[in-house]
Amino acid sequence: MINELKETHNQNVDQQNGFHHLLDEMSIPYQESGHYLEVGTLPTTNGWALVLSVDIQQVAALIKKVCSVLYEAGTPFRVIKDQKIAARKNDFWFGVSEVGKIIIIYTVEEKKTKELIPQLNIITKGFYGPMVNDAIRLGEVIYVTFTTYTEQQDTAGNMIKVENIVVPDYKKIPFRIDRKYQYWKKKKLLKRRYVPLIMLSRSPKGDLLKSVDLKGLKFNWCFIKEGKCHVFVDNHGRYIKDRLQWQAKVLQELSGHVPVPKFIDYFEQGEESYLVMEFLEGVDLYTKIEGIYLNRKWDELSDESHHQLIRYYLDALGIIEKIHTLGYVHRDATPSNFMILNSGEMYTIDLELSYNLHRNEPTPPFTLGVFGYASPEQIKVQIPTVKEDVYTMGALLLHVITGRHPNLVISPDSEVAVAEIEKYLQVGALLELILRCFDTDPDKRPELEEIRHTIEEIFH
Repeated sequence: MINELKETHNQNVDQQNGFHHLLDEMSIPYQESGHYLEVGTLPTTNGWALVLSVDIQQVAALIKKVCSVLYEAGTPFRVIKDQKIAARKNDFWFGVSEVGKIIIIYTVEEKKTKELIPQLNIITKGFYGPMVNDAIRLGEVIYVTFTTYTEQQDTAGNMIKVENIVVPDYKKIPFRIDRKYQYWKKKKLLKRRYVPLIMLSRSPKGDLLKSVDLKGLKFNWCFIKEGKCHVFVDNHGRYIKDRLQWQAKVLQELSGHVPVPKFIDYFEQGEESYLVMEFLEGVDLYTKIEGIYLNRKWDELSDESHHQLIRYYLDALGIIEKIHTLGYVHRDATPSNFMILNSGEMYTIDLELSYNLHRNEPTPPFTLGVFGYASPEQIKVQIPTVKEDVYTMGALLLHVITGRHPNLVISPDSEVAVAEIEKYLQVGALLELILRCFDTDPDKRPELEEIRHTIEEIFH
């Protein structure tokens, strides 16, 4: 009985903090499922789906505007359950594929989809939100994608239908796409100076572009980091462009002291902002680690591979040490943010989350980081210290020694599964060092100098 009361209480609390009451006020029946409130019977047949993306501050208003129209039309849909989950989706907590997925509408049929799009364009006027991955943009906050369903067996042995997202081919899509949303026709020339030639990565956060710099007709390669509008909006009115402006400042201050890409330019064009840097030819540390391990264990690697991995780790550690001497905390020292050049030299390539200890800048620090690498205090957005990087370097050491991402043994709540780590590491000085790096009390974590000394002693 007590457990039942507790469960009921928890459900009531969820509803008080969520968007349940908005559907209740519109007399729309729903059922709770994961991160969403589901209305109507969701389909299990392949078909079209519309996704509405919106800024965190506009979620409630969008629900009020849209849901009654969808319900009256008899169209099944899912709406995000509460503000906290909506914020985490838009802030990449659940991965790039979940960004912007605030309301998902299962129109299935082409005819029904075509009828609903113009209605949604009218009632969503004035709303804005981040780009949705694996979808084609049709309106300011409207995206279309295609859903398919496959049968899988659940843990109880029952066969269930699992939803999959298929990116529509923009050449064959049966819906009209306004030219301003045709991303494949954009970026032919930026600032009348940069010619993007290769899209290295596409993301709701922004595209990464290998481009040619026409300045002085030297036709040098450069790397352009795009910031899309309405991404990483925080409670202080800051957007992705504020992060890129900060990174531009940090690059200029660290240049010549720390191996970082040379800053070239920052500009804004249309809704987007752009940071232009020196293009570095090389491979990121994450790819290097994956390429060495190839799903093997440390004991199965050659002595040469062991030496190479430890060398990479000590190089990364050295970069963080240099950053600290200049009064900065890196706060995002993951293997994806270290680049090994063809010469063998290592650079750190992304300083968006960095923090200046002397100027207490930026205030507050930018969020978030990568789960498994970000310290508990970083996740809580506390005032940064160098001990955040100590935690991260412990995570990187674990990754290098085991070949496994730290998020497999560290939960989003920063709980460390020691028993899991011990499956890959024998009890000893190395395991003790890593666990000390993960101490929830930052003052109990070792100094970087001690980490270096211990590693050199163990792997001399």
